[in-house]
Amino acid sequence: MALVHPDARSWAEAHSAAGSVRLGMLEAMACQSYPEVVATFGDDGAAIAELIEDRAPSTARRALTGLGVVLVIAALIAPVAGVAVLGAESDLVQRMPADRSVPIAAVCFALAVVVLLVTGGAWVRGGARWSGMVCGVGAVFAVCGVFASISMPTVAGRDGYDLPATMQVPVWTTLALGLLLTAVTVLRFRVRDPEPPVTPDAPTTTGDRHVAELAARGIPDAERVAILADRDAALRVLAERGLLDETTLGRALAAPLGTLFALEVPTDAGPDSTR
Repeated sequence: MALVHPDARSWAEAHSAAGSVRLGMLEAMACQSYPEVVATFGDDGAAIAELIEDRAPSTARRALTGLGVVLVIAALIAPVAGVAVLGAESDLVQRMPADRSVPIAAVCFALAVVVLLVTGGAWVRGGARWSGMVCGVGAVFAVCGVFASISMPTVAGRDGYDLPATMQVPVWTTLALGLLLTAVTVLRFRVRDPEPPVTPDAPTTTGDRHVAELAARGIPDAERVAILADRDAALRVLAERGLLDETTLGRALAAPLGTLFALEVPTDAGPDSTR
């Protein structure tokens, strides 16, 4: 996967003046051709390396994903289709007789029942917290159930179709489950997802810096020189834009390739460090 910026200099030029500068991110952008090296550059480097190594899904996987999306959409519009097939009639669309429209609507609402059961089960397993989307699904399906429970007997009576109760059961079930799902989600309105904890940056050890520096030294010499030049050019761009002070710029320019992330957080002596 290619990153938005091909090098560190373009990243520095596009960096928002309102955002904080992450030196580890800058160096990761410079070394992005070597994700295994970037992964050693602290938390930012690990995150960037994961993005770089994220391969595009295979054709088969994309096809399965597309099929899954189509099936989900079809399932969600099933009750709407069921209502529409019972009452569709205009100058362009000929009314479907009850002996065809009622069975089709019954199948659509049977699928709607499955959707409601799956949605409700997933909502409960997920913690039964407030979800506007789940509540909306329940409400829409319930409304469709109301319309279909009225229109199905009406259409059957108009066409002289002997309406079996089994055809109405999916409609009644959709109505009941839709109302139930809407009610229980509304009752959980105050139960929200907890705020994710803010994890402070882990102290950087001398060992961390050493590992990253050794990894960067493994880059072929010619490429390492070009990467270092790109990194230093990016640092100077940030300084010219007022995003780095002269002291930090000097320390960053003097730092070996791969160790800029160590300048961002307090240094804590590791087990193999020397004082």
